[in-house]
Amino acid sequence: MKKSIKIFMATLVALTLAACGNENNKKSSSSETKTTQKSNVSKESKKTEQSSESSSSSSSSSSESSSSEVSSSSQSGPQQAKVTGDNNTQRMAQIAGALKYFLGDALVPTKAGISSGVVNAYYTGDGNNFTVYYIKDTEGKNFNDPSLKDKVSYITFSKKTYGSEEEAEQAVNYISGESEMGLPKVPLSGNVNATLNSGAGQRYLHWNSGKWSVTIHGTAGKDPVPTGRKVVALLNNAYLPAPDSRGAASFTAGSGSGNQKIEWNNGKAVYTIKGSNINSLIELAGSIQK
Repeated sequence: MKKSIKIFMATLVALTLAACGNENNKKSSSSETKTTQKSNVSKESKKTEQSSESSSSSSSSSSESSSSEVSSSSQSGPQQAKVTGDNNTQRMAQIAGALKYFLGDALVPTKAGISSGVVNAYYTGDGNNFTVYYIKDTEGKNFNDPSLKDKVSYITFSKKTYGSEEEAEQAVNYISGESEMGLPKVPLSGNVNATLNSGAGQRYLHWNSGKWSVTIHGTAGKDPVPTGRKVVALLNNAYLPAPDSRGAASFTAGSGSGNQKIEWNNGKAVYTIKGSNINSLIELAGSIQK
């Protein structure tokens, strides 16, 4: 009996010690797990901080690069735009786009008015008052390239803004037919008859068409009629821009005179095209787009 009690007591002590050992192992394991988790969290946190710093540095570098490009572009002198067209039609389209970009809502031509050479262009002024110089060249240049200012333009296209629409209207050299009553008539085409005014060696051929007044000046006895017929034929294939109330086309008989001009009012502004070649002027004017 005593022996049984001793065996029972020994077994009970062994079980108790085993239970205590298991509990300690659990606490130790739990502690190790927490330590490992903390270590992993710490490492992950460091990785996140490093990644954030790297991203911030990259973003800052990118921003500085972009700012440098804008700054460099704005300090490069006259505003320029690339013109890379293979022909004058493409080049004029790119020049027109550059004009609209720099000058805003301006009327712009899209045809060069020349049959040979390469068209280049530059401008002076701003959206309210500007002049565009078109140059016939041997090689293409960017729009507003500084070197173009040393060359002679074959056509200029300008805009001048006045204080009111009435001022702009009065600035156009429009001639009404009322002042020419009784003058002899000259037929230029099937439906165009012009009046002829002669005196002191000067001869003026004039007619009105819609809101337009057209005048051909023959100097030193030069007959303006052939030039008048040529202008009528050109205008049948190229429609001039629509003025708000009046437009005036003034030509001098004979090529190379340098006194060819087309002007019209648009709101408070007057647009003017000048050059020496009538064909170029009319083609350019007929391609005006808004």
